[in-house]
Amino acid sequence: MTPDGTDPSAPASAPAVVLHIGAHKTASTHFQALCSANRDLLRASGCAWFGPDTLRHALKLPALHDSHMVMRWRGRHLRRALQGEIRAGQHLLVSDENMLGSPRPPAMVAGAQLYPGAEMRLAATCVALGLQGVTLALCIRNPLDWLVSGWGHQFLAGRPVSFERFCAGLSPLDLRWSEMVGRVLALEPVRHVVLWRHEDYGALAAHLPARFLGLGGMELQPLPAPRGGRRYLTGPSARAIAALPRIMAREPELKPSRAMRKAMRRFPKGADRPGPQPFAADQLSEARHRYQADWAQLAQSAHVTCLTP
Repeated sequence: MTPDGTDPSAPASAPAVVLHIGAHKTASTHFQALCSANRDLLRASGCAWFGPDTLRHALKLPALHDSHMVMRWRGRHLRRALQGEIRAGQHLLVSDENMLGSPRPPAMVAGAQLYPGAEMRLAATCVALGLQGVTLALCIRNPLDWLVSGWGHQFLAGRPVSFERFCAGLSPLDLRWSEMVGRVLALEPVRHVVLWRHEDYGALAAHLPARFLGLGGMELQPLPAPRGGRRYLTGPSARAIAALPRIMAREPELKPSRAMRKAMRRFPKGADRPGPQPFAADQLSEARHRYQADWAQLAQSAHVTCLTP
């Protein structure tokens, strides 16, 4: 069965349109690399793949603008390409986590709300690209782990900031993915939301497009191991973050992002060098309990498919 409850063996119907919207820091980059490496397999299975390698270069997603007419103009080339694939009977799988916003507050999180501008951004994007009957694909993560990972990303992006400042004004234990999903499901172009957890990604990755689109038993071929045993976009270890001020003081000519990478090479993340953990044990325990309850609520929601129990 496909996420919307249809039988893939039934007579052909309108091609499915899936927007993989992230979230940030949930292995989106790895999934995008996996789909790009399997582009020919996807097309042979009836799916046209549009990932960041296309959407940030040749056929750019239109940036958010107050005027939908401006967005439609800026997105005209991509809209024509997408509509052409639909007319040719191809399913669409379009992936860019930046459709939700940027990977830092306040676009990523504000107060007790995840991606507060998500519905506005997605509505404008669907109008600009002429999309209807859309399925949103979203990977979620324990909010406290997600915040820590997002904070680590700031160092990689050359914006080192204290965790207290990064989380200023936020209510981490009150963050609920179900609240965000409810907002985007209320959008007229959105028909369905498919969800999986970051914690389950490894077991699901190769089968995700087939699960989104009802493509039978299609399985993506794995990516080659990164050179040197490195993982995709591994965050900094706690020791690397602690070493950054010393490196920047000793080599002031280095940009913060280069200094961070130097610290990460010296103190790579691993079993003996874990990532930072600024939350207390009781907060982590409470967050796990609330995250499990939130997942259970999502699993019972109408027009939502959770890919794992």
